[in-house]
Amino acid sequence: MSNPDVSDVSDMEATRIRSLPKRFVTAPGNRIGKYVIVEKVGQGTFGVVFVARDTELDRLVAFKLLNPVFQDNDQIASRFLQEARACARIGHPGIVTVLDIGRVPTLVGEASYIVMELLGGESLTRRLARSGRLAPESAIEIGRQIAGALEAAHRAEVLHRDLKPDNVFLVPDDAAPTSERVKVIDFGLAKIEGSRHTCQNAVFGTPRYMSPEQCRSATQIDGRSDVYALGCLLFELVTGKPPFTGDLRQLLEAHRMIAAPRARSLVPEVPEALDHLIDAMLAKDPAARPQSMLAVQMTLAAMGSLRPGVAETMMPTSVEHLLPEPPPAQPIAAPVMPFQPPMPQAPVRQRVRSPFKAALVAAVIVSATLAAISNAARIRPAEAAAPVAATTR
Repeated sequence: MSNPDVSDVSDMEATRIRSLPKRFVTAPGNRIGKYVIVEKVGQGTFGVVFVARDTELDRLVAFKLLNPVFQDNDQIASRFLQEARACARIGHPGIVTVLDIGRVPTLVGEASYIVMELLGGESLTRRLARSGRLAPESAIEIGRQIAGALEAAHRAEVLHRDLKPDNVFLVPDDAAPTSERVKVIDFGLAKIEGSRHTCQNAVFGTPRYMSPEQCRSATQIDGRSDVYALGCLLFELVTGKPPFTGDLRQLLEAHRMIAAPRARSLVPEVPEALDHLIDAMLAKDPAARPQSMLAVQMTLAAMGSLRPGVAETMMPTSVEHLLPEPPPAQPIAAPVMPFQPPMPQAPVRQRVRSPFKAALVAAVIVSATLAAISNAARIRPAEAAAPVAATTR
């Protein structure tokens, strides 16, 4: 799925960008510091992603190299490294892990690179391409994990600003509730609170998933803009298409002015509670949306997405083979009681006897034994005087 991107790079510079990346792509076998390039796996406007081998730790990693021609562009170079800072700042299992950063000389100039964990599995883009759309239970669980990861990002004062299927990976993980863990990637357009690298009134992102306020300015937004983008993503997961389609102008106008269709009107199998949540997340007014990713995460969790057997629904399903609708879910407004850990029990005090107390106890036991023997001695004569019936033959 290819989506048009909007950025604050001029048209002339964008034209130059498209003609340059092919010149500097390093070849498999080349060594950059302790990393040996294995193969190229992707290329964007500003850089190239390779699989590389860390020769010191003997492991494969994802090696992202910035196009050296942008090294003199402070804004682009800073934004590139900002991805590493953003991921490192969050530190959450649902966020791709950054392992290293550095700079490397090339024939064109010095370039920056980021080394990240190499993810297995597949992107949501590929999953949707194979399945058309997902079962509602799958969308609920994927959405819950994304919301959890972005809630951690927002607590670290990081806004993603480019949430889309390409930037969500489904990674096999036996420790996850569904044996599949969501990883949010590509924080290249992230906004870090206090960062000085973002131009005022700049507009960038992926228009199919941009909130109305982000369509006006990518800087005058808060976490509720990511909530809107996740609403677009959930809509696409359960219906197979985003809320709005069209060219750049049509998309920006639709997000600002046109109400999104209800997911349930396109796919009746979508649970009413999920349909209501998606509609609320796609509200034009940020104040009408769920006010945090935590609220979204808890609402999705309350829909029963973690009930037994949901792991099977994480696999792609065709439109004709949707799983049965889950039990009635709690409404979006229903409060979710936080988990209350049990009160800690007071430690059991061990009884420790001193030698004196042990001797006293032993003396009492001996005295009681002697008294019992004495009583037995007094009773025996009386018992001997008792008549005994003799038997004779």
